[in-house]
Amino acid sequence: MLKVLVVEDELYARQSLVKLVRDYDTDGQFLILQAVNGEEGELVYHKEKPELVLTDIRMPKMDGLALLARIREEDSATQVVILSAYSDFEYARTALSNGAADYLLKPIEKEALYDCLDKFVKRNRSEKKEALIVGRDIVTKFIGNSIRNPGYTSFVEEKMFKTVFPEYQVTVIHFRDKKPDAPDFLSEVEKMYKGISWEQVRLLNPDFDSWVLVICPMPENFFLQRRIWNLLYEQGHDAKMGVSFVHKEAGSVGNAYLEAREALKYKIYGEDICFADKIKNEKPSVYYMEQREEDKLREALRDGSGEKAYACIQSVFEQLRGVAMVKAECLELLYTRLVTLFLHAIGESGQGDISLHRSQAGILRFDSLDEMEHFLCRISQNICRMGAPGLSSRGKGKLTEQTEDNNGRKDIVEMMASYVRQHYDKEISLRELAEKELFMNQDYLSHLFAEKKGIGFAAYVKQVRMERARELLEHEEYSVTEIATMSGYNDTSQFIRFFKQETGMTPKKYQMEMSERKKKDG
Repeated sequence: MLKVLVVEDELYARQSLVKLVRDYDTDGQFLILQAVNGEEGELVYHKEKPELVLTDIRMPKMDGLALLARIREEDSATQVVILSAYSDFEYARTALSNGAADYLLKPIEKEALYDCLDKFVKRNRSEKKEALIVGRDIVTKFIGNSIRNPGYTSFVEEKMFKTVFPEYQVTVIHFRDKKPDAPDFLSEVEKMYKGISWEQVRLLNPDFDSWVLVICPMPENFFLQRRIWNLLYEQGHDAKMGVSFVHKEAGSVGNAYLEAREALKYKIYGEDICFADKIKNEKPSVYYMEQREEDKLREALRDGSGEKAYACIQSVFEQLRGVAMVKAECLELLYTRLVTLFLHAIGESGQGDISLHRSQAGILRFDSLDEMEHFLCRISQNICRMGAPGLSSRGKGKLTEQTEDNNGRKDIVEMMASYVRQHYDKEISLRELAEKELFMNQDYLSHLFAEKKGIGFAAYVKQVRMERARELLEHEEYSVTEIATMSGYNDTSQFIRFFKQETGMTPKKYQMEMSERKKKDG
């Protein structure tokens, strides 16, 4: 609700102005306050802190220019519009130089007033959204301090927070890909969903992969989390949410944030928005990996038996799937125990090249049990390959062609080469292959591939694509653009340039020569 104060000593003029403001306010977003002179206007200003003041200049006791000066002594944000029947330039110049937002001549024309109110509403929304994003207002700063420093206290800040948020919920929004630009996104939310009470919403950017949203759970904001998620989904963002319980105490902001983070972990069961109260009602079960299963996995890793390691992890996840929902803290503990086993195995094998960078985020980085299982299985397979030379390790996954040499390392290189041969027509990067398929250090893989193949990984990808392009160009039914796409190039001009560098001729000329050769041979 935006507060508008009308200060006018003439009763008819004041009532007329109030009516015009009410006629403009079709959405009911204004609370209209009134005062009969500048002195009374100053009292109302101190008590109500209006966002907009419409004041006449000529009034008894205190005129409009004096009221403007008093307001500016304390506040630079409140917009003050001066109204006067005198078109003398000096009045306008004095008012504007003292910080008036606008100057309107009486009698007030409807169009001029509406234009002035339009500017006020737009500016007010812009300033509030900016404050939400940059954390400039005291309430947002209090939320940020409470999140970063558990037990943070500040009497003044807590009092301000309680004024804005008599009740509140904290939502953590986790992004797996790049986050949208927050100011632009809030503008999109505002366009699509009217009636949101932005005064009782705060958005923070605490780290590179998440937002924190604090909402007062009033009726108009009940479905705001779902609306925001829907818009993120429509824009192509992979985002999940964890929502805390409803809190009333300002000192509980830090705890509410931790509740939201904990609720977010339950996205591993396929939920897009995970509510703490709903999770509590479902009463998640307790699960702990048995010691004998841990011992079996440790032995399999030590022996380099990929099949046994895979079977151990598969057995654990079959047990997990037999339970409707397991406590997130139990899944976190399980994940930590398995990663610890892997790190011990890496240390014993003398290999330091397997990447466990995702372990730092715990189970928050997984959206399903299948994804978590796949990640852990791939790690175990790579440990077995790197740590136990010559032993077979046929794990399940996207990389299926495998060969071994005496030191076990050619297997990794051949898997990389096989991946390229299978996916040459798609986007391929060594970084993605290292992180999402092999879970190994990118620089190490680059060096190993060049050492074993005698060619860099990127050059090998190009070589495979050119070989495929030459095969396709032998068929006249395909155009050069089609062949470029089928060979993994979205840019036809780039494909033509690369092909000419490799063969000394354009794809079209090569296709024509192949056609002529077929005719001669036929």
